[in-house]
Amino acid sequence: MTLTHFKQDERKANPRAAMVRVEIRDAQGYANQRRHDLRIGAQPAYVNPDPPEPNRVLIQPLTTQELKRLARERRAQRETVRAMKSNAGIAVAGIIGFGIEAQKMFEALDLVTQEKALRAAVARVAADLKTTVTGLVFHLDETARHAHFSLCGYDVTGQPLSTWMGRGVLRELQTAIHEELRAFMPHLERGRSRKARAEAGAAPHELVNRSVDELHIDLPFEIAAKRKELAALEEKIRTNEARAEKARIKAEAEGDRAAKALKNVETYQRRATEARERVKGLEAQVWGLEDRLERLQAAKAAAEEGRDRAQEEARVAEERAVTAESRLREMDQIIGDAAALAAEAAAAVIMGELRQGDNGRWTTGKMAPSVERLTPLWTHLRPALERVARWWEGVRGRVEALPDPEQRTFFDEVPPEGTDEGPGF
Repeated sequence: MTLTHFKQDERKANPRAAMVRVEIRDAQGYANQRRHDLRIGAQPAYVNPDPPEPNRVLIQPLTTQELKRLARERRAQRETVRAMKSNAGIAVAGIIGFGIEAQKMFEALDLVTQEKALRAAVARVAADLKTTVTGLVFHLDETARHAHFSLCGYDVTGQPLSTWMGRGVLRELQTAIHEELRAFMPHLERGRSRKARAEAGAAPHELVNRSVDELHIDLPFEIAAKRKELAALEEKIRTNEARAEKARIKAEAEGDRAAKALKNVETYQRRATEARERVKGLEAQVWGLEDRLERLQAAKAAAEEGRDRAQEEARVAEERAVTAESRLREMDQIIGDAAALAAEAAAAVIMGELRQGDNGRWTTGKMAPSVERLTPLWTHLRPALERVARWWEGVRGRVEALPDPEQRTFFDEVPPEGTDEGPGF
């Protein structure tokens, strides 16, 4: 596994870090998150409907009613005057994600170790918040793999986590996640705070604008938060419309005292109208976020396809280069073998071991190259050997008349260097 990291990257989010985010949810918000975690009902377009691996439910999330019951039981440990509110924060919804290189570290683990790592991380978060885990699901049907988890929104002493789970606690949870996961991924690094990134030279827009991978993790969480706000506004509309209807009925029944009731009708209607306007704005924001996420997913998929295509082209080009190099080596070998054979054949002509008869046919002696070796190249060798034979016929008498030492010198130098003498071979 290759990891890359340079000092100038300190101004960016750490690609070798794990990330945890947590948020208090009321019953409706938890129900929405649970449906998302378990893929119940319609899902966003960025979710792969046919993933290569199914999502893994490591701890079955409690139902909304079960979690409400647990929250009430814990709250009952302390003295309270009022009953638990309908919008009380009964749950903590959390997500664990990974930077680009941390994702590779996690995926290098086997399935059993991955589950152990996620369970350990979530158990540590629950322990630090003095509560218990109520659900853990690992999503494999999105480009960036991540885990969703839920905790009871009341600690073991009955205190609501919403009263003390501030920014400082969230920073500590980030450290806790790093410490737990590093036992399974030794190269994991701590995430960088915005302050640290700013001190390293990050421009303001770099602290606000996020990478595709960061957005892929963040946007579903932000969309869920907007949907939670939408649900609250829709409930507000229903409440005010119901109150307005009651006020109208009261106004019709009370006659002279109807003025106040009618004023209440106007107030409730105004509140409902304002809520509807906010709903429109929020719906537009949700649609915008979902559209942005889909476009990011499409752009990322296109980039990955382009990368894969470039890698395939590079692989094919490398194979072609290897093949061409192999062929060149084969050609060098063939040329070398042919040159050696030509030299042997020329020497055999001079020694009389390779002769051309009166009928034009060539015969070979024991010291000449074999017919099997000569046959494949004979078409190319024959003209040259005929020139060697003619040249030798012309000089043989003079050579044979030389004393032995000079004859040996002659044969040592055949074929002589230069283009104007010798057999031209």
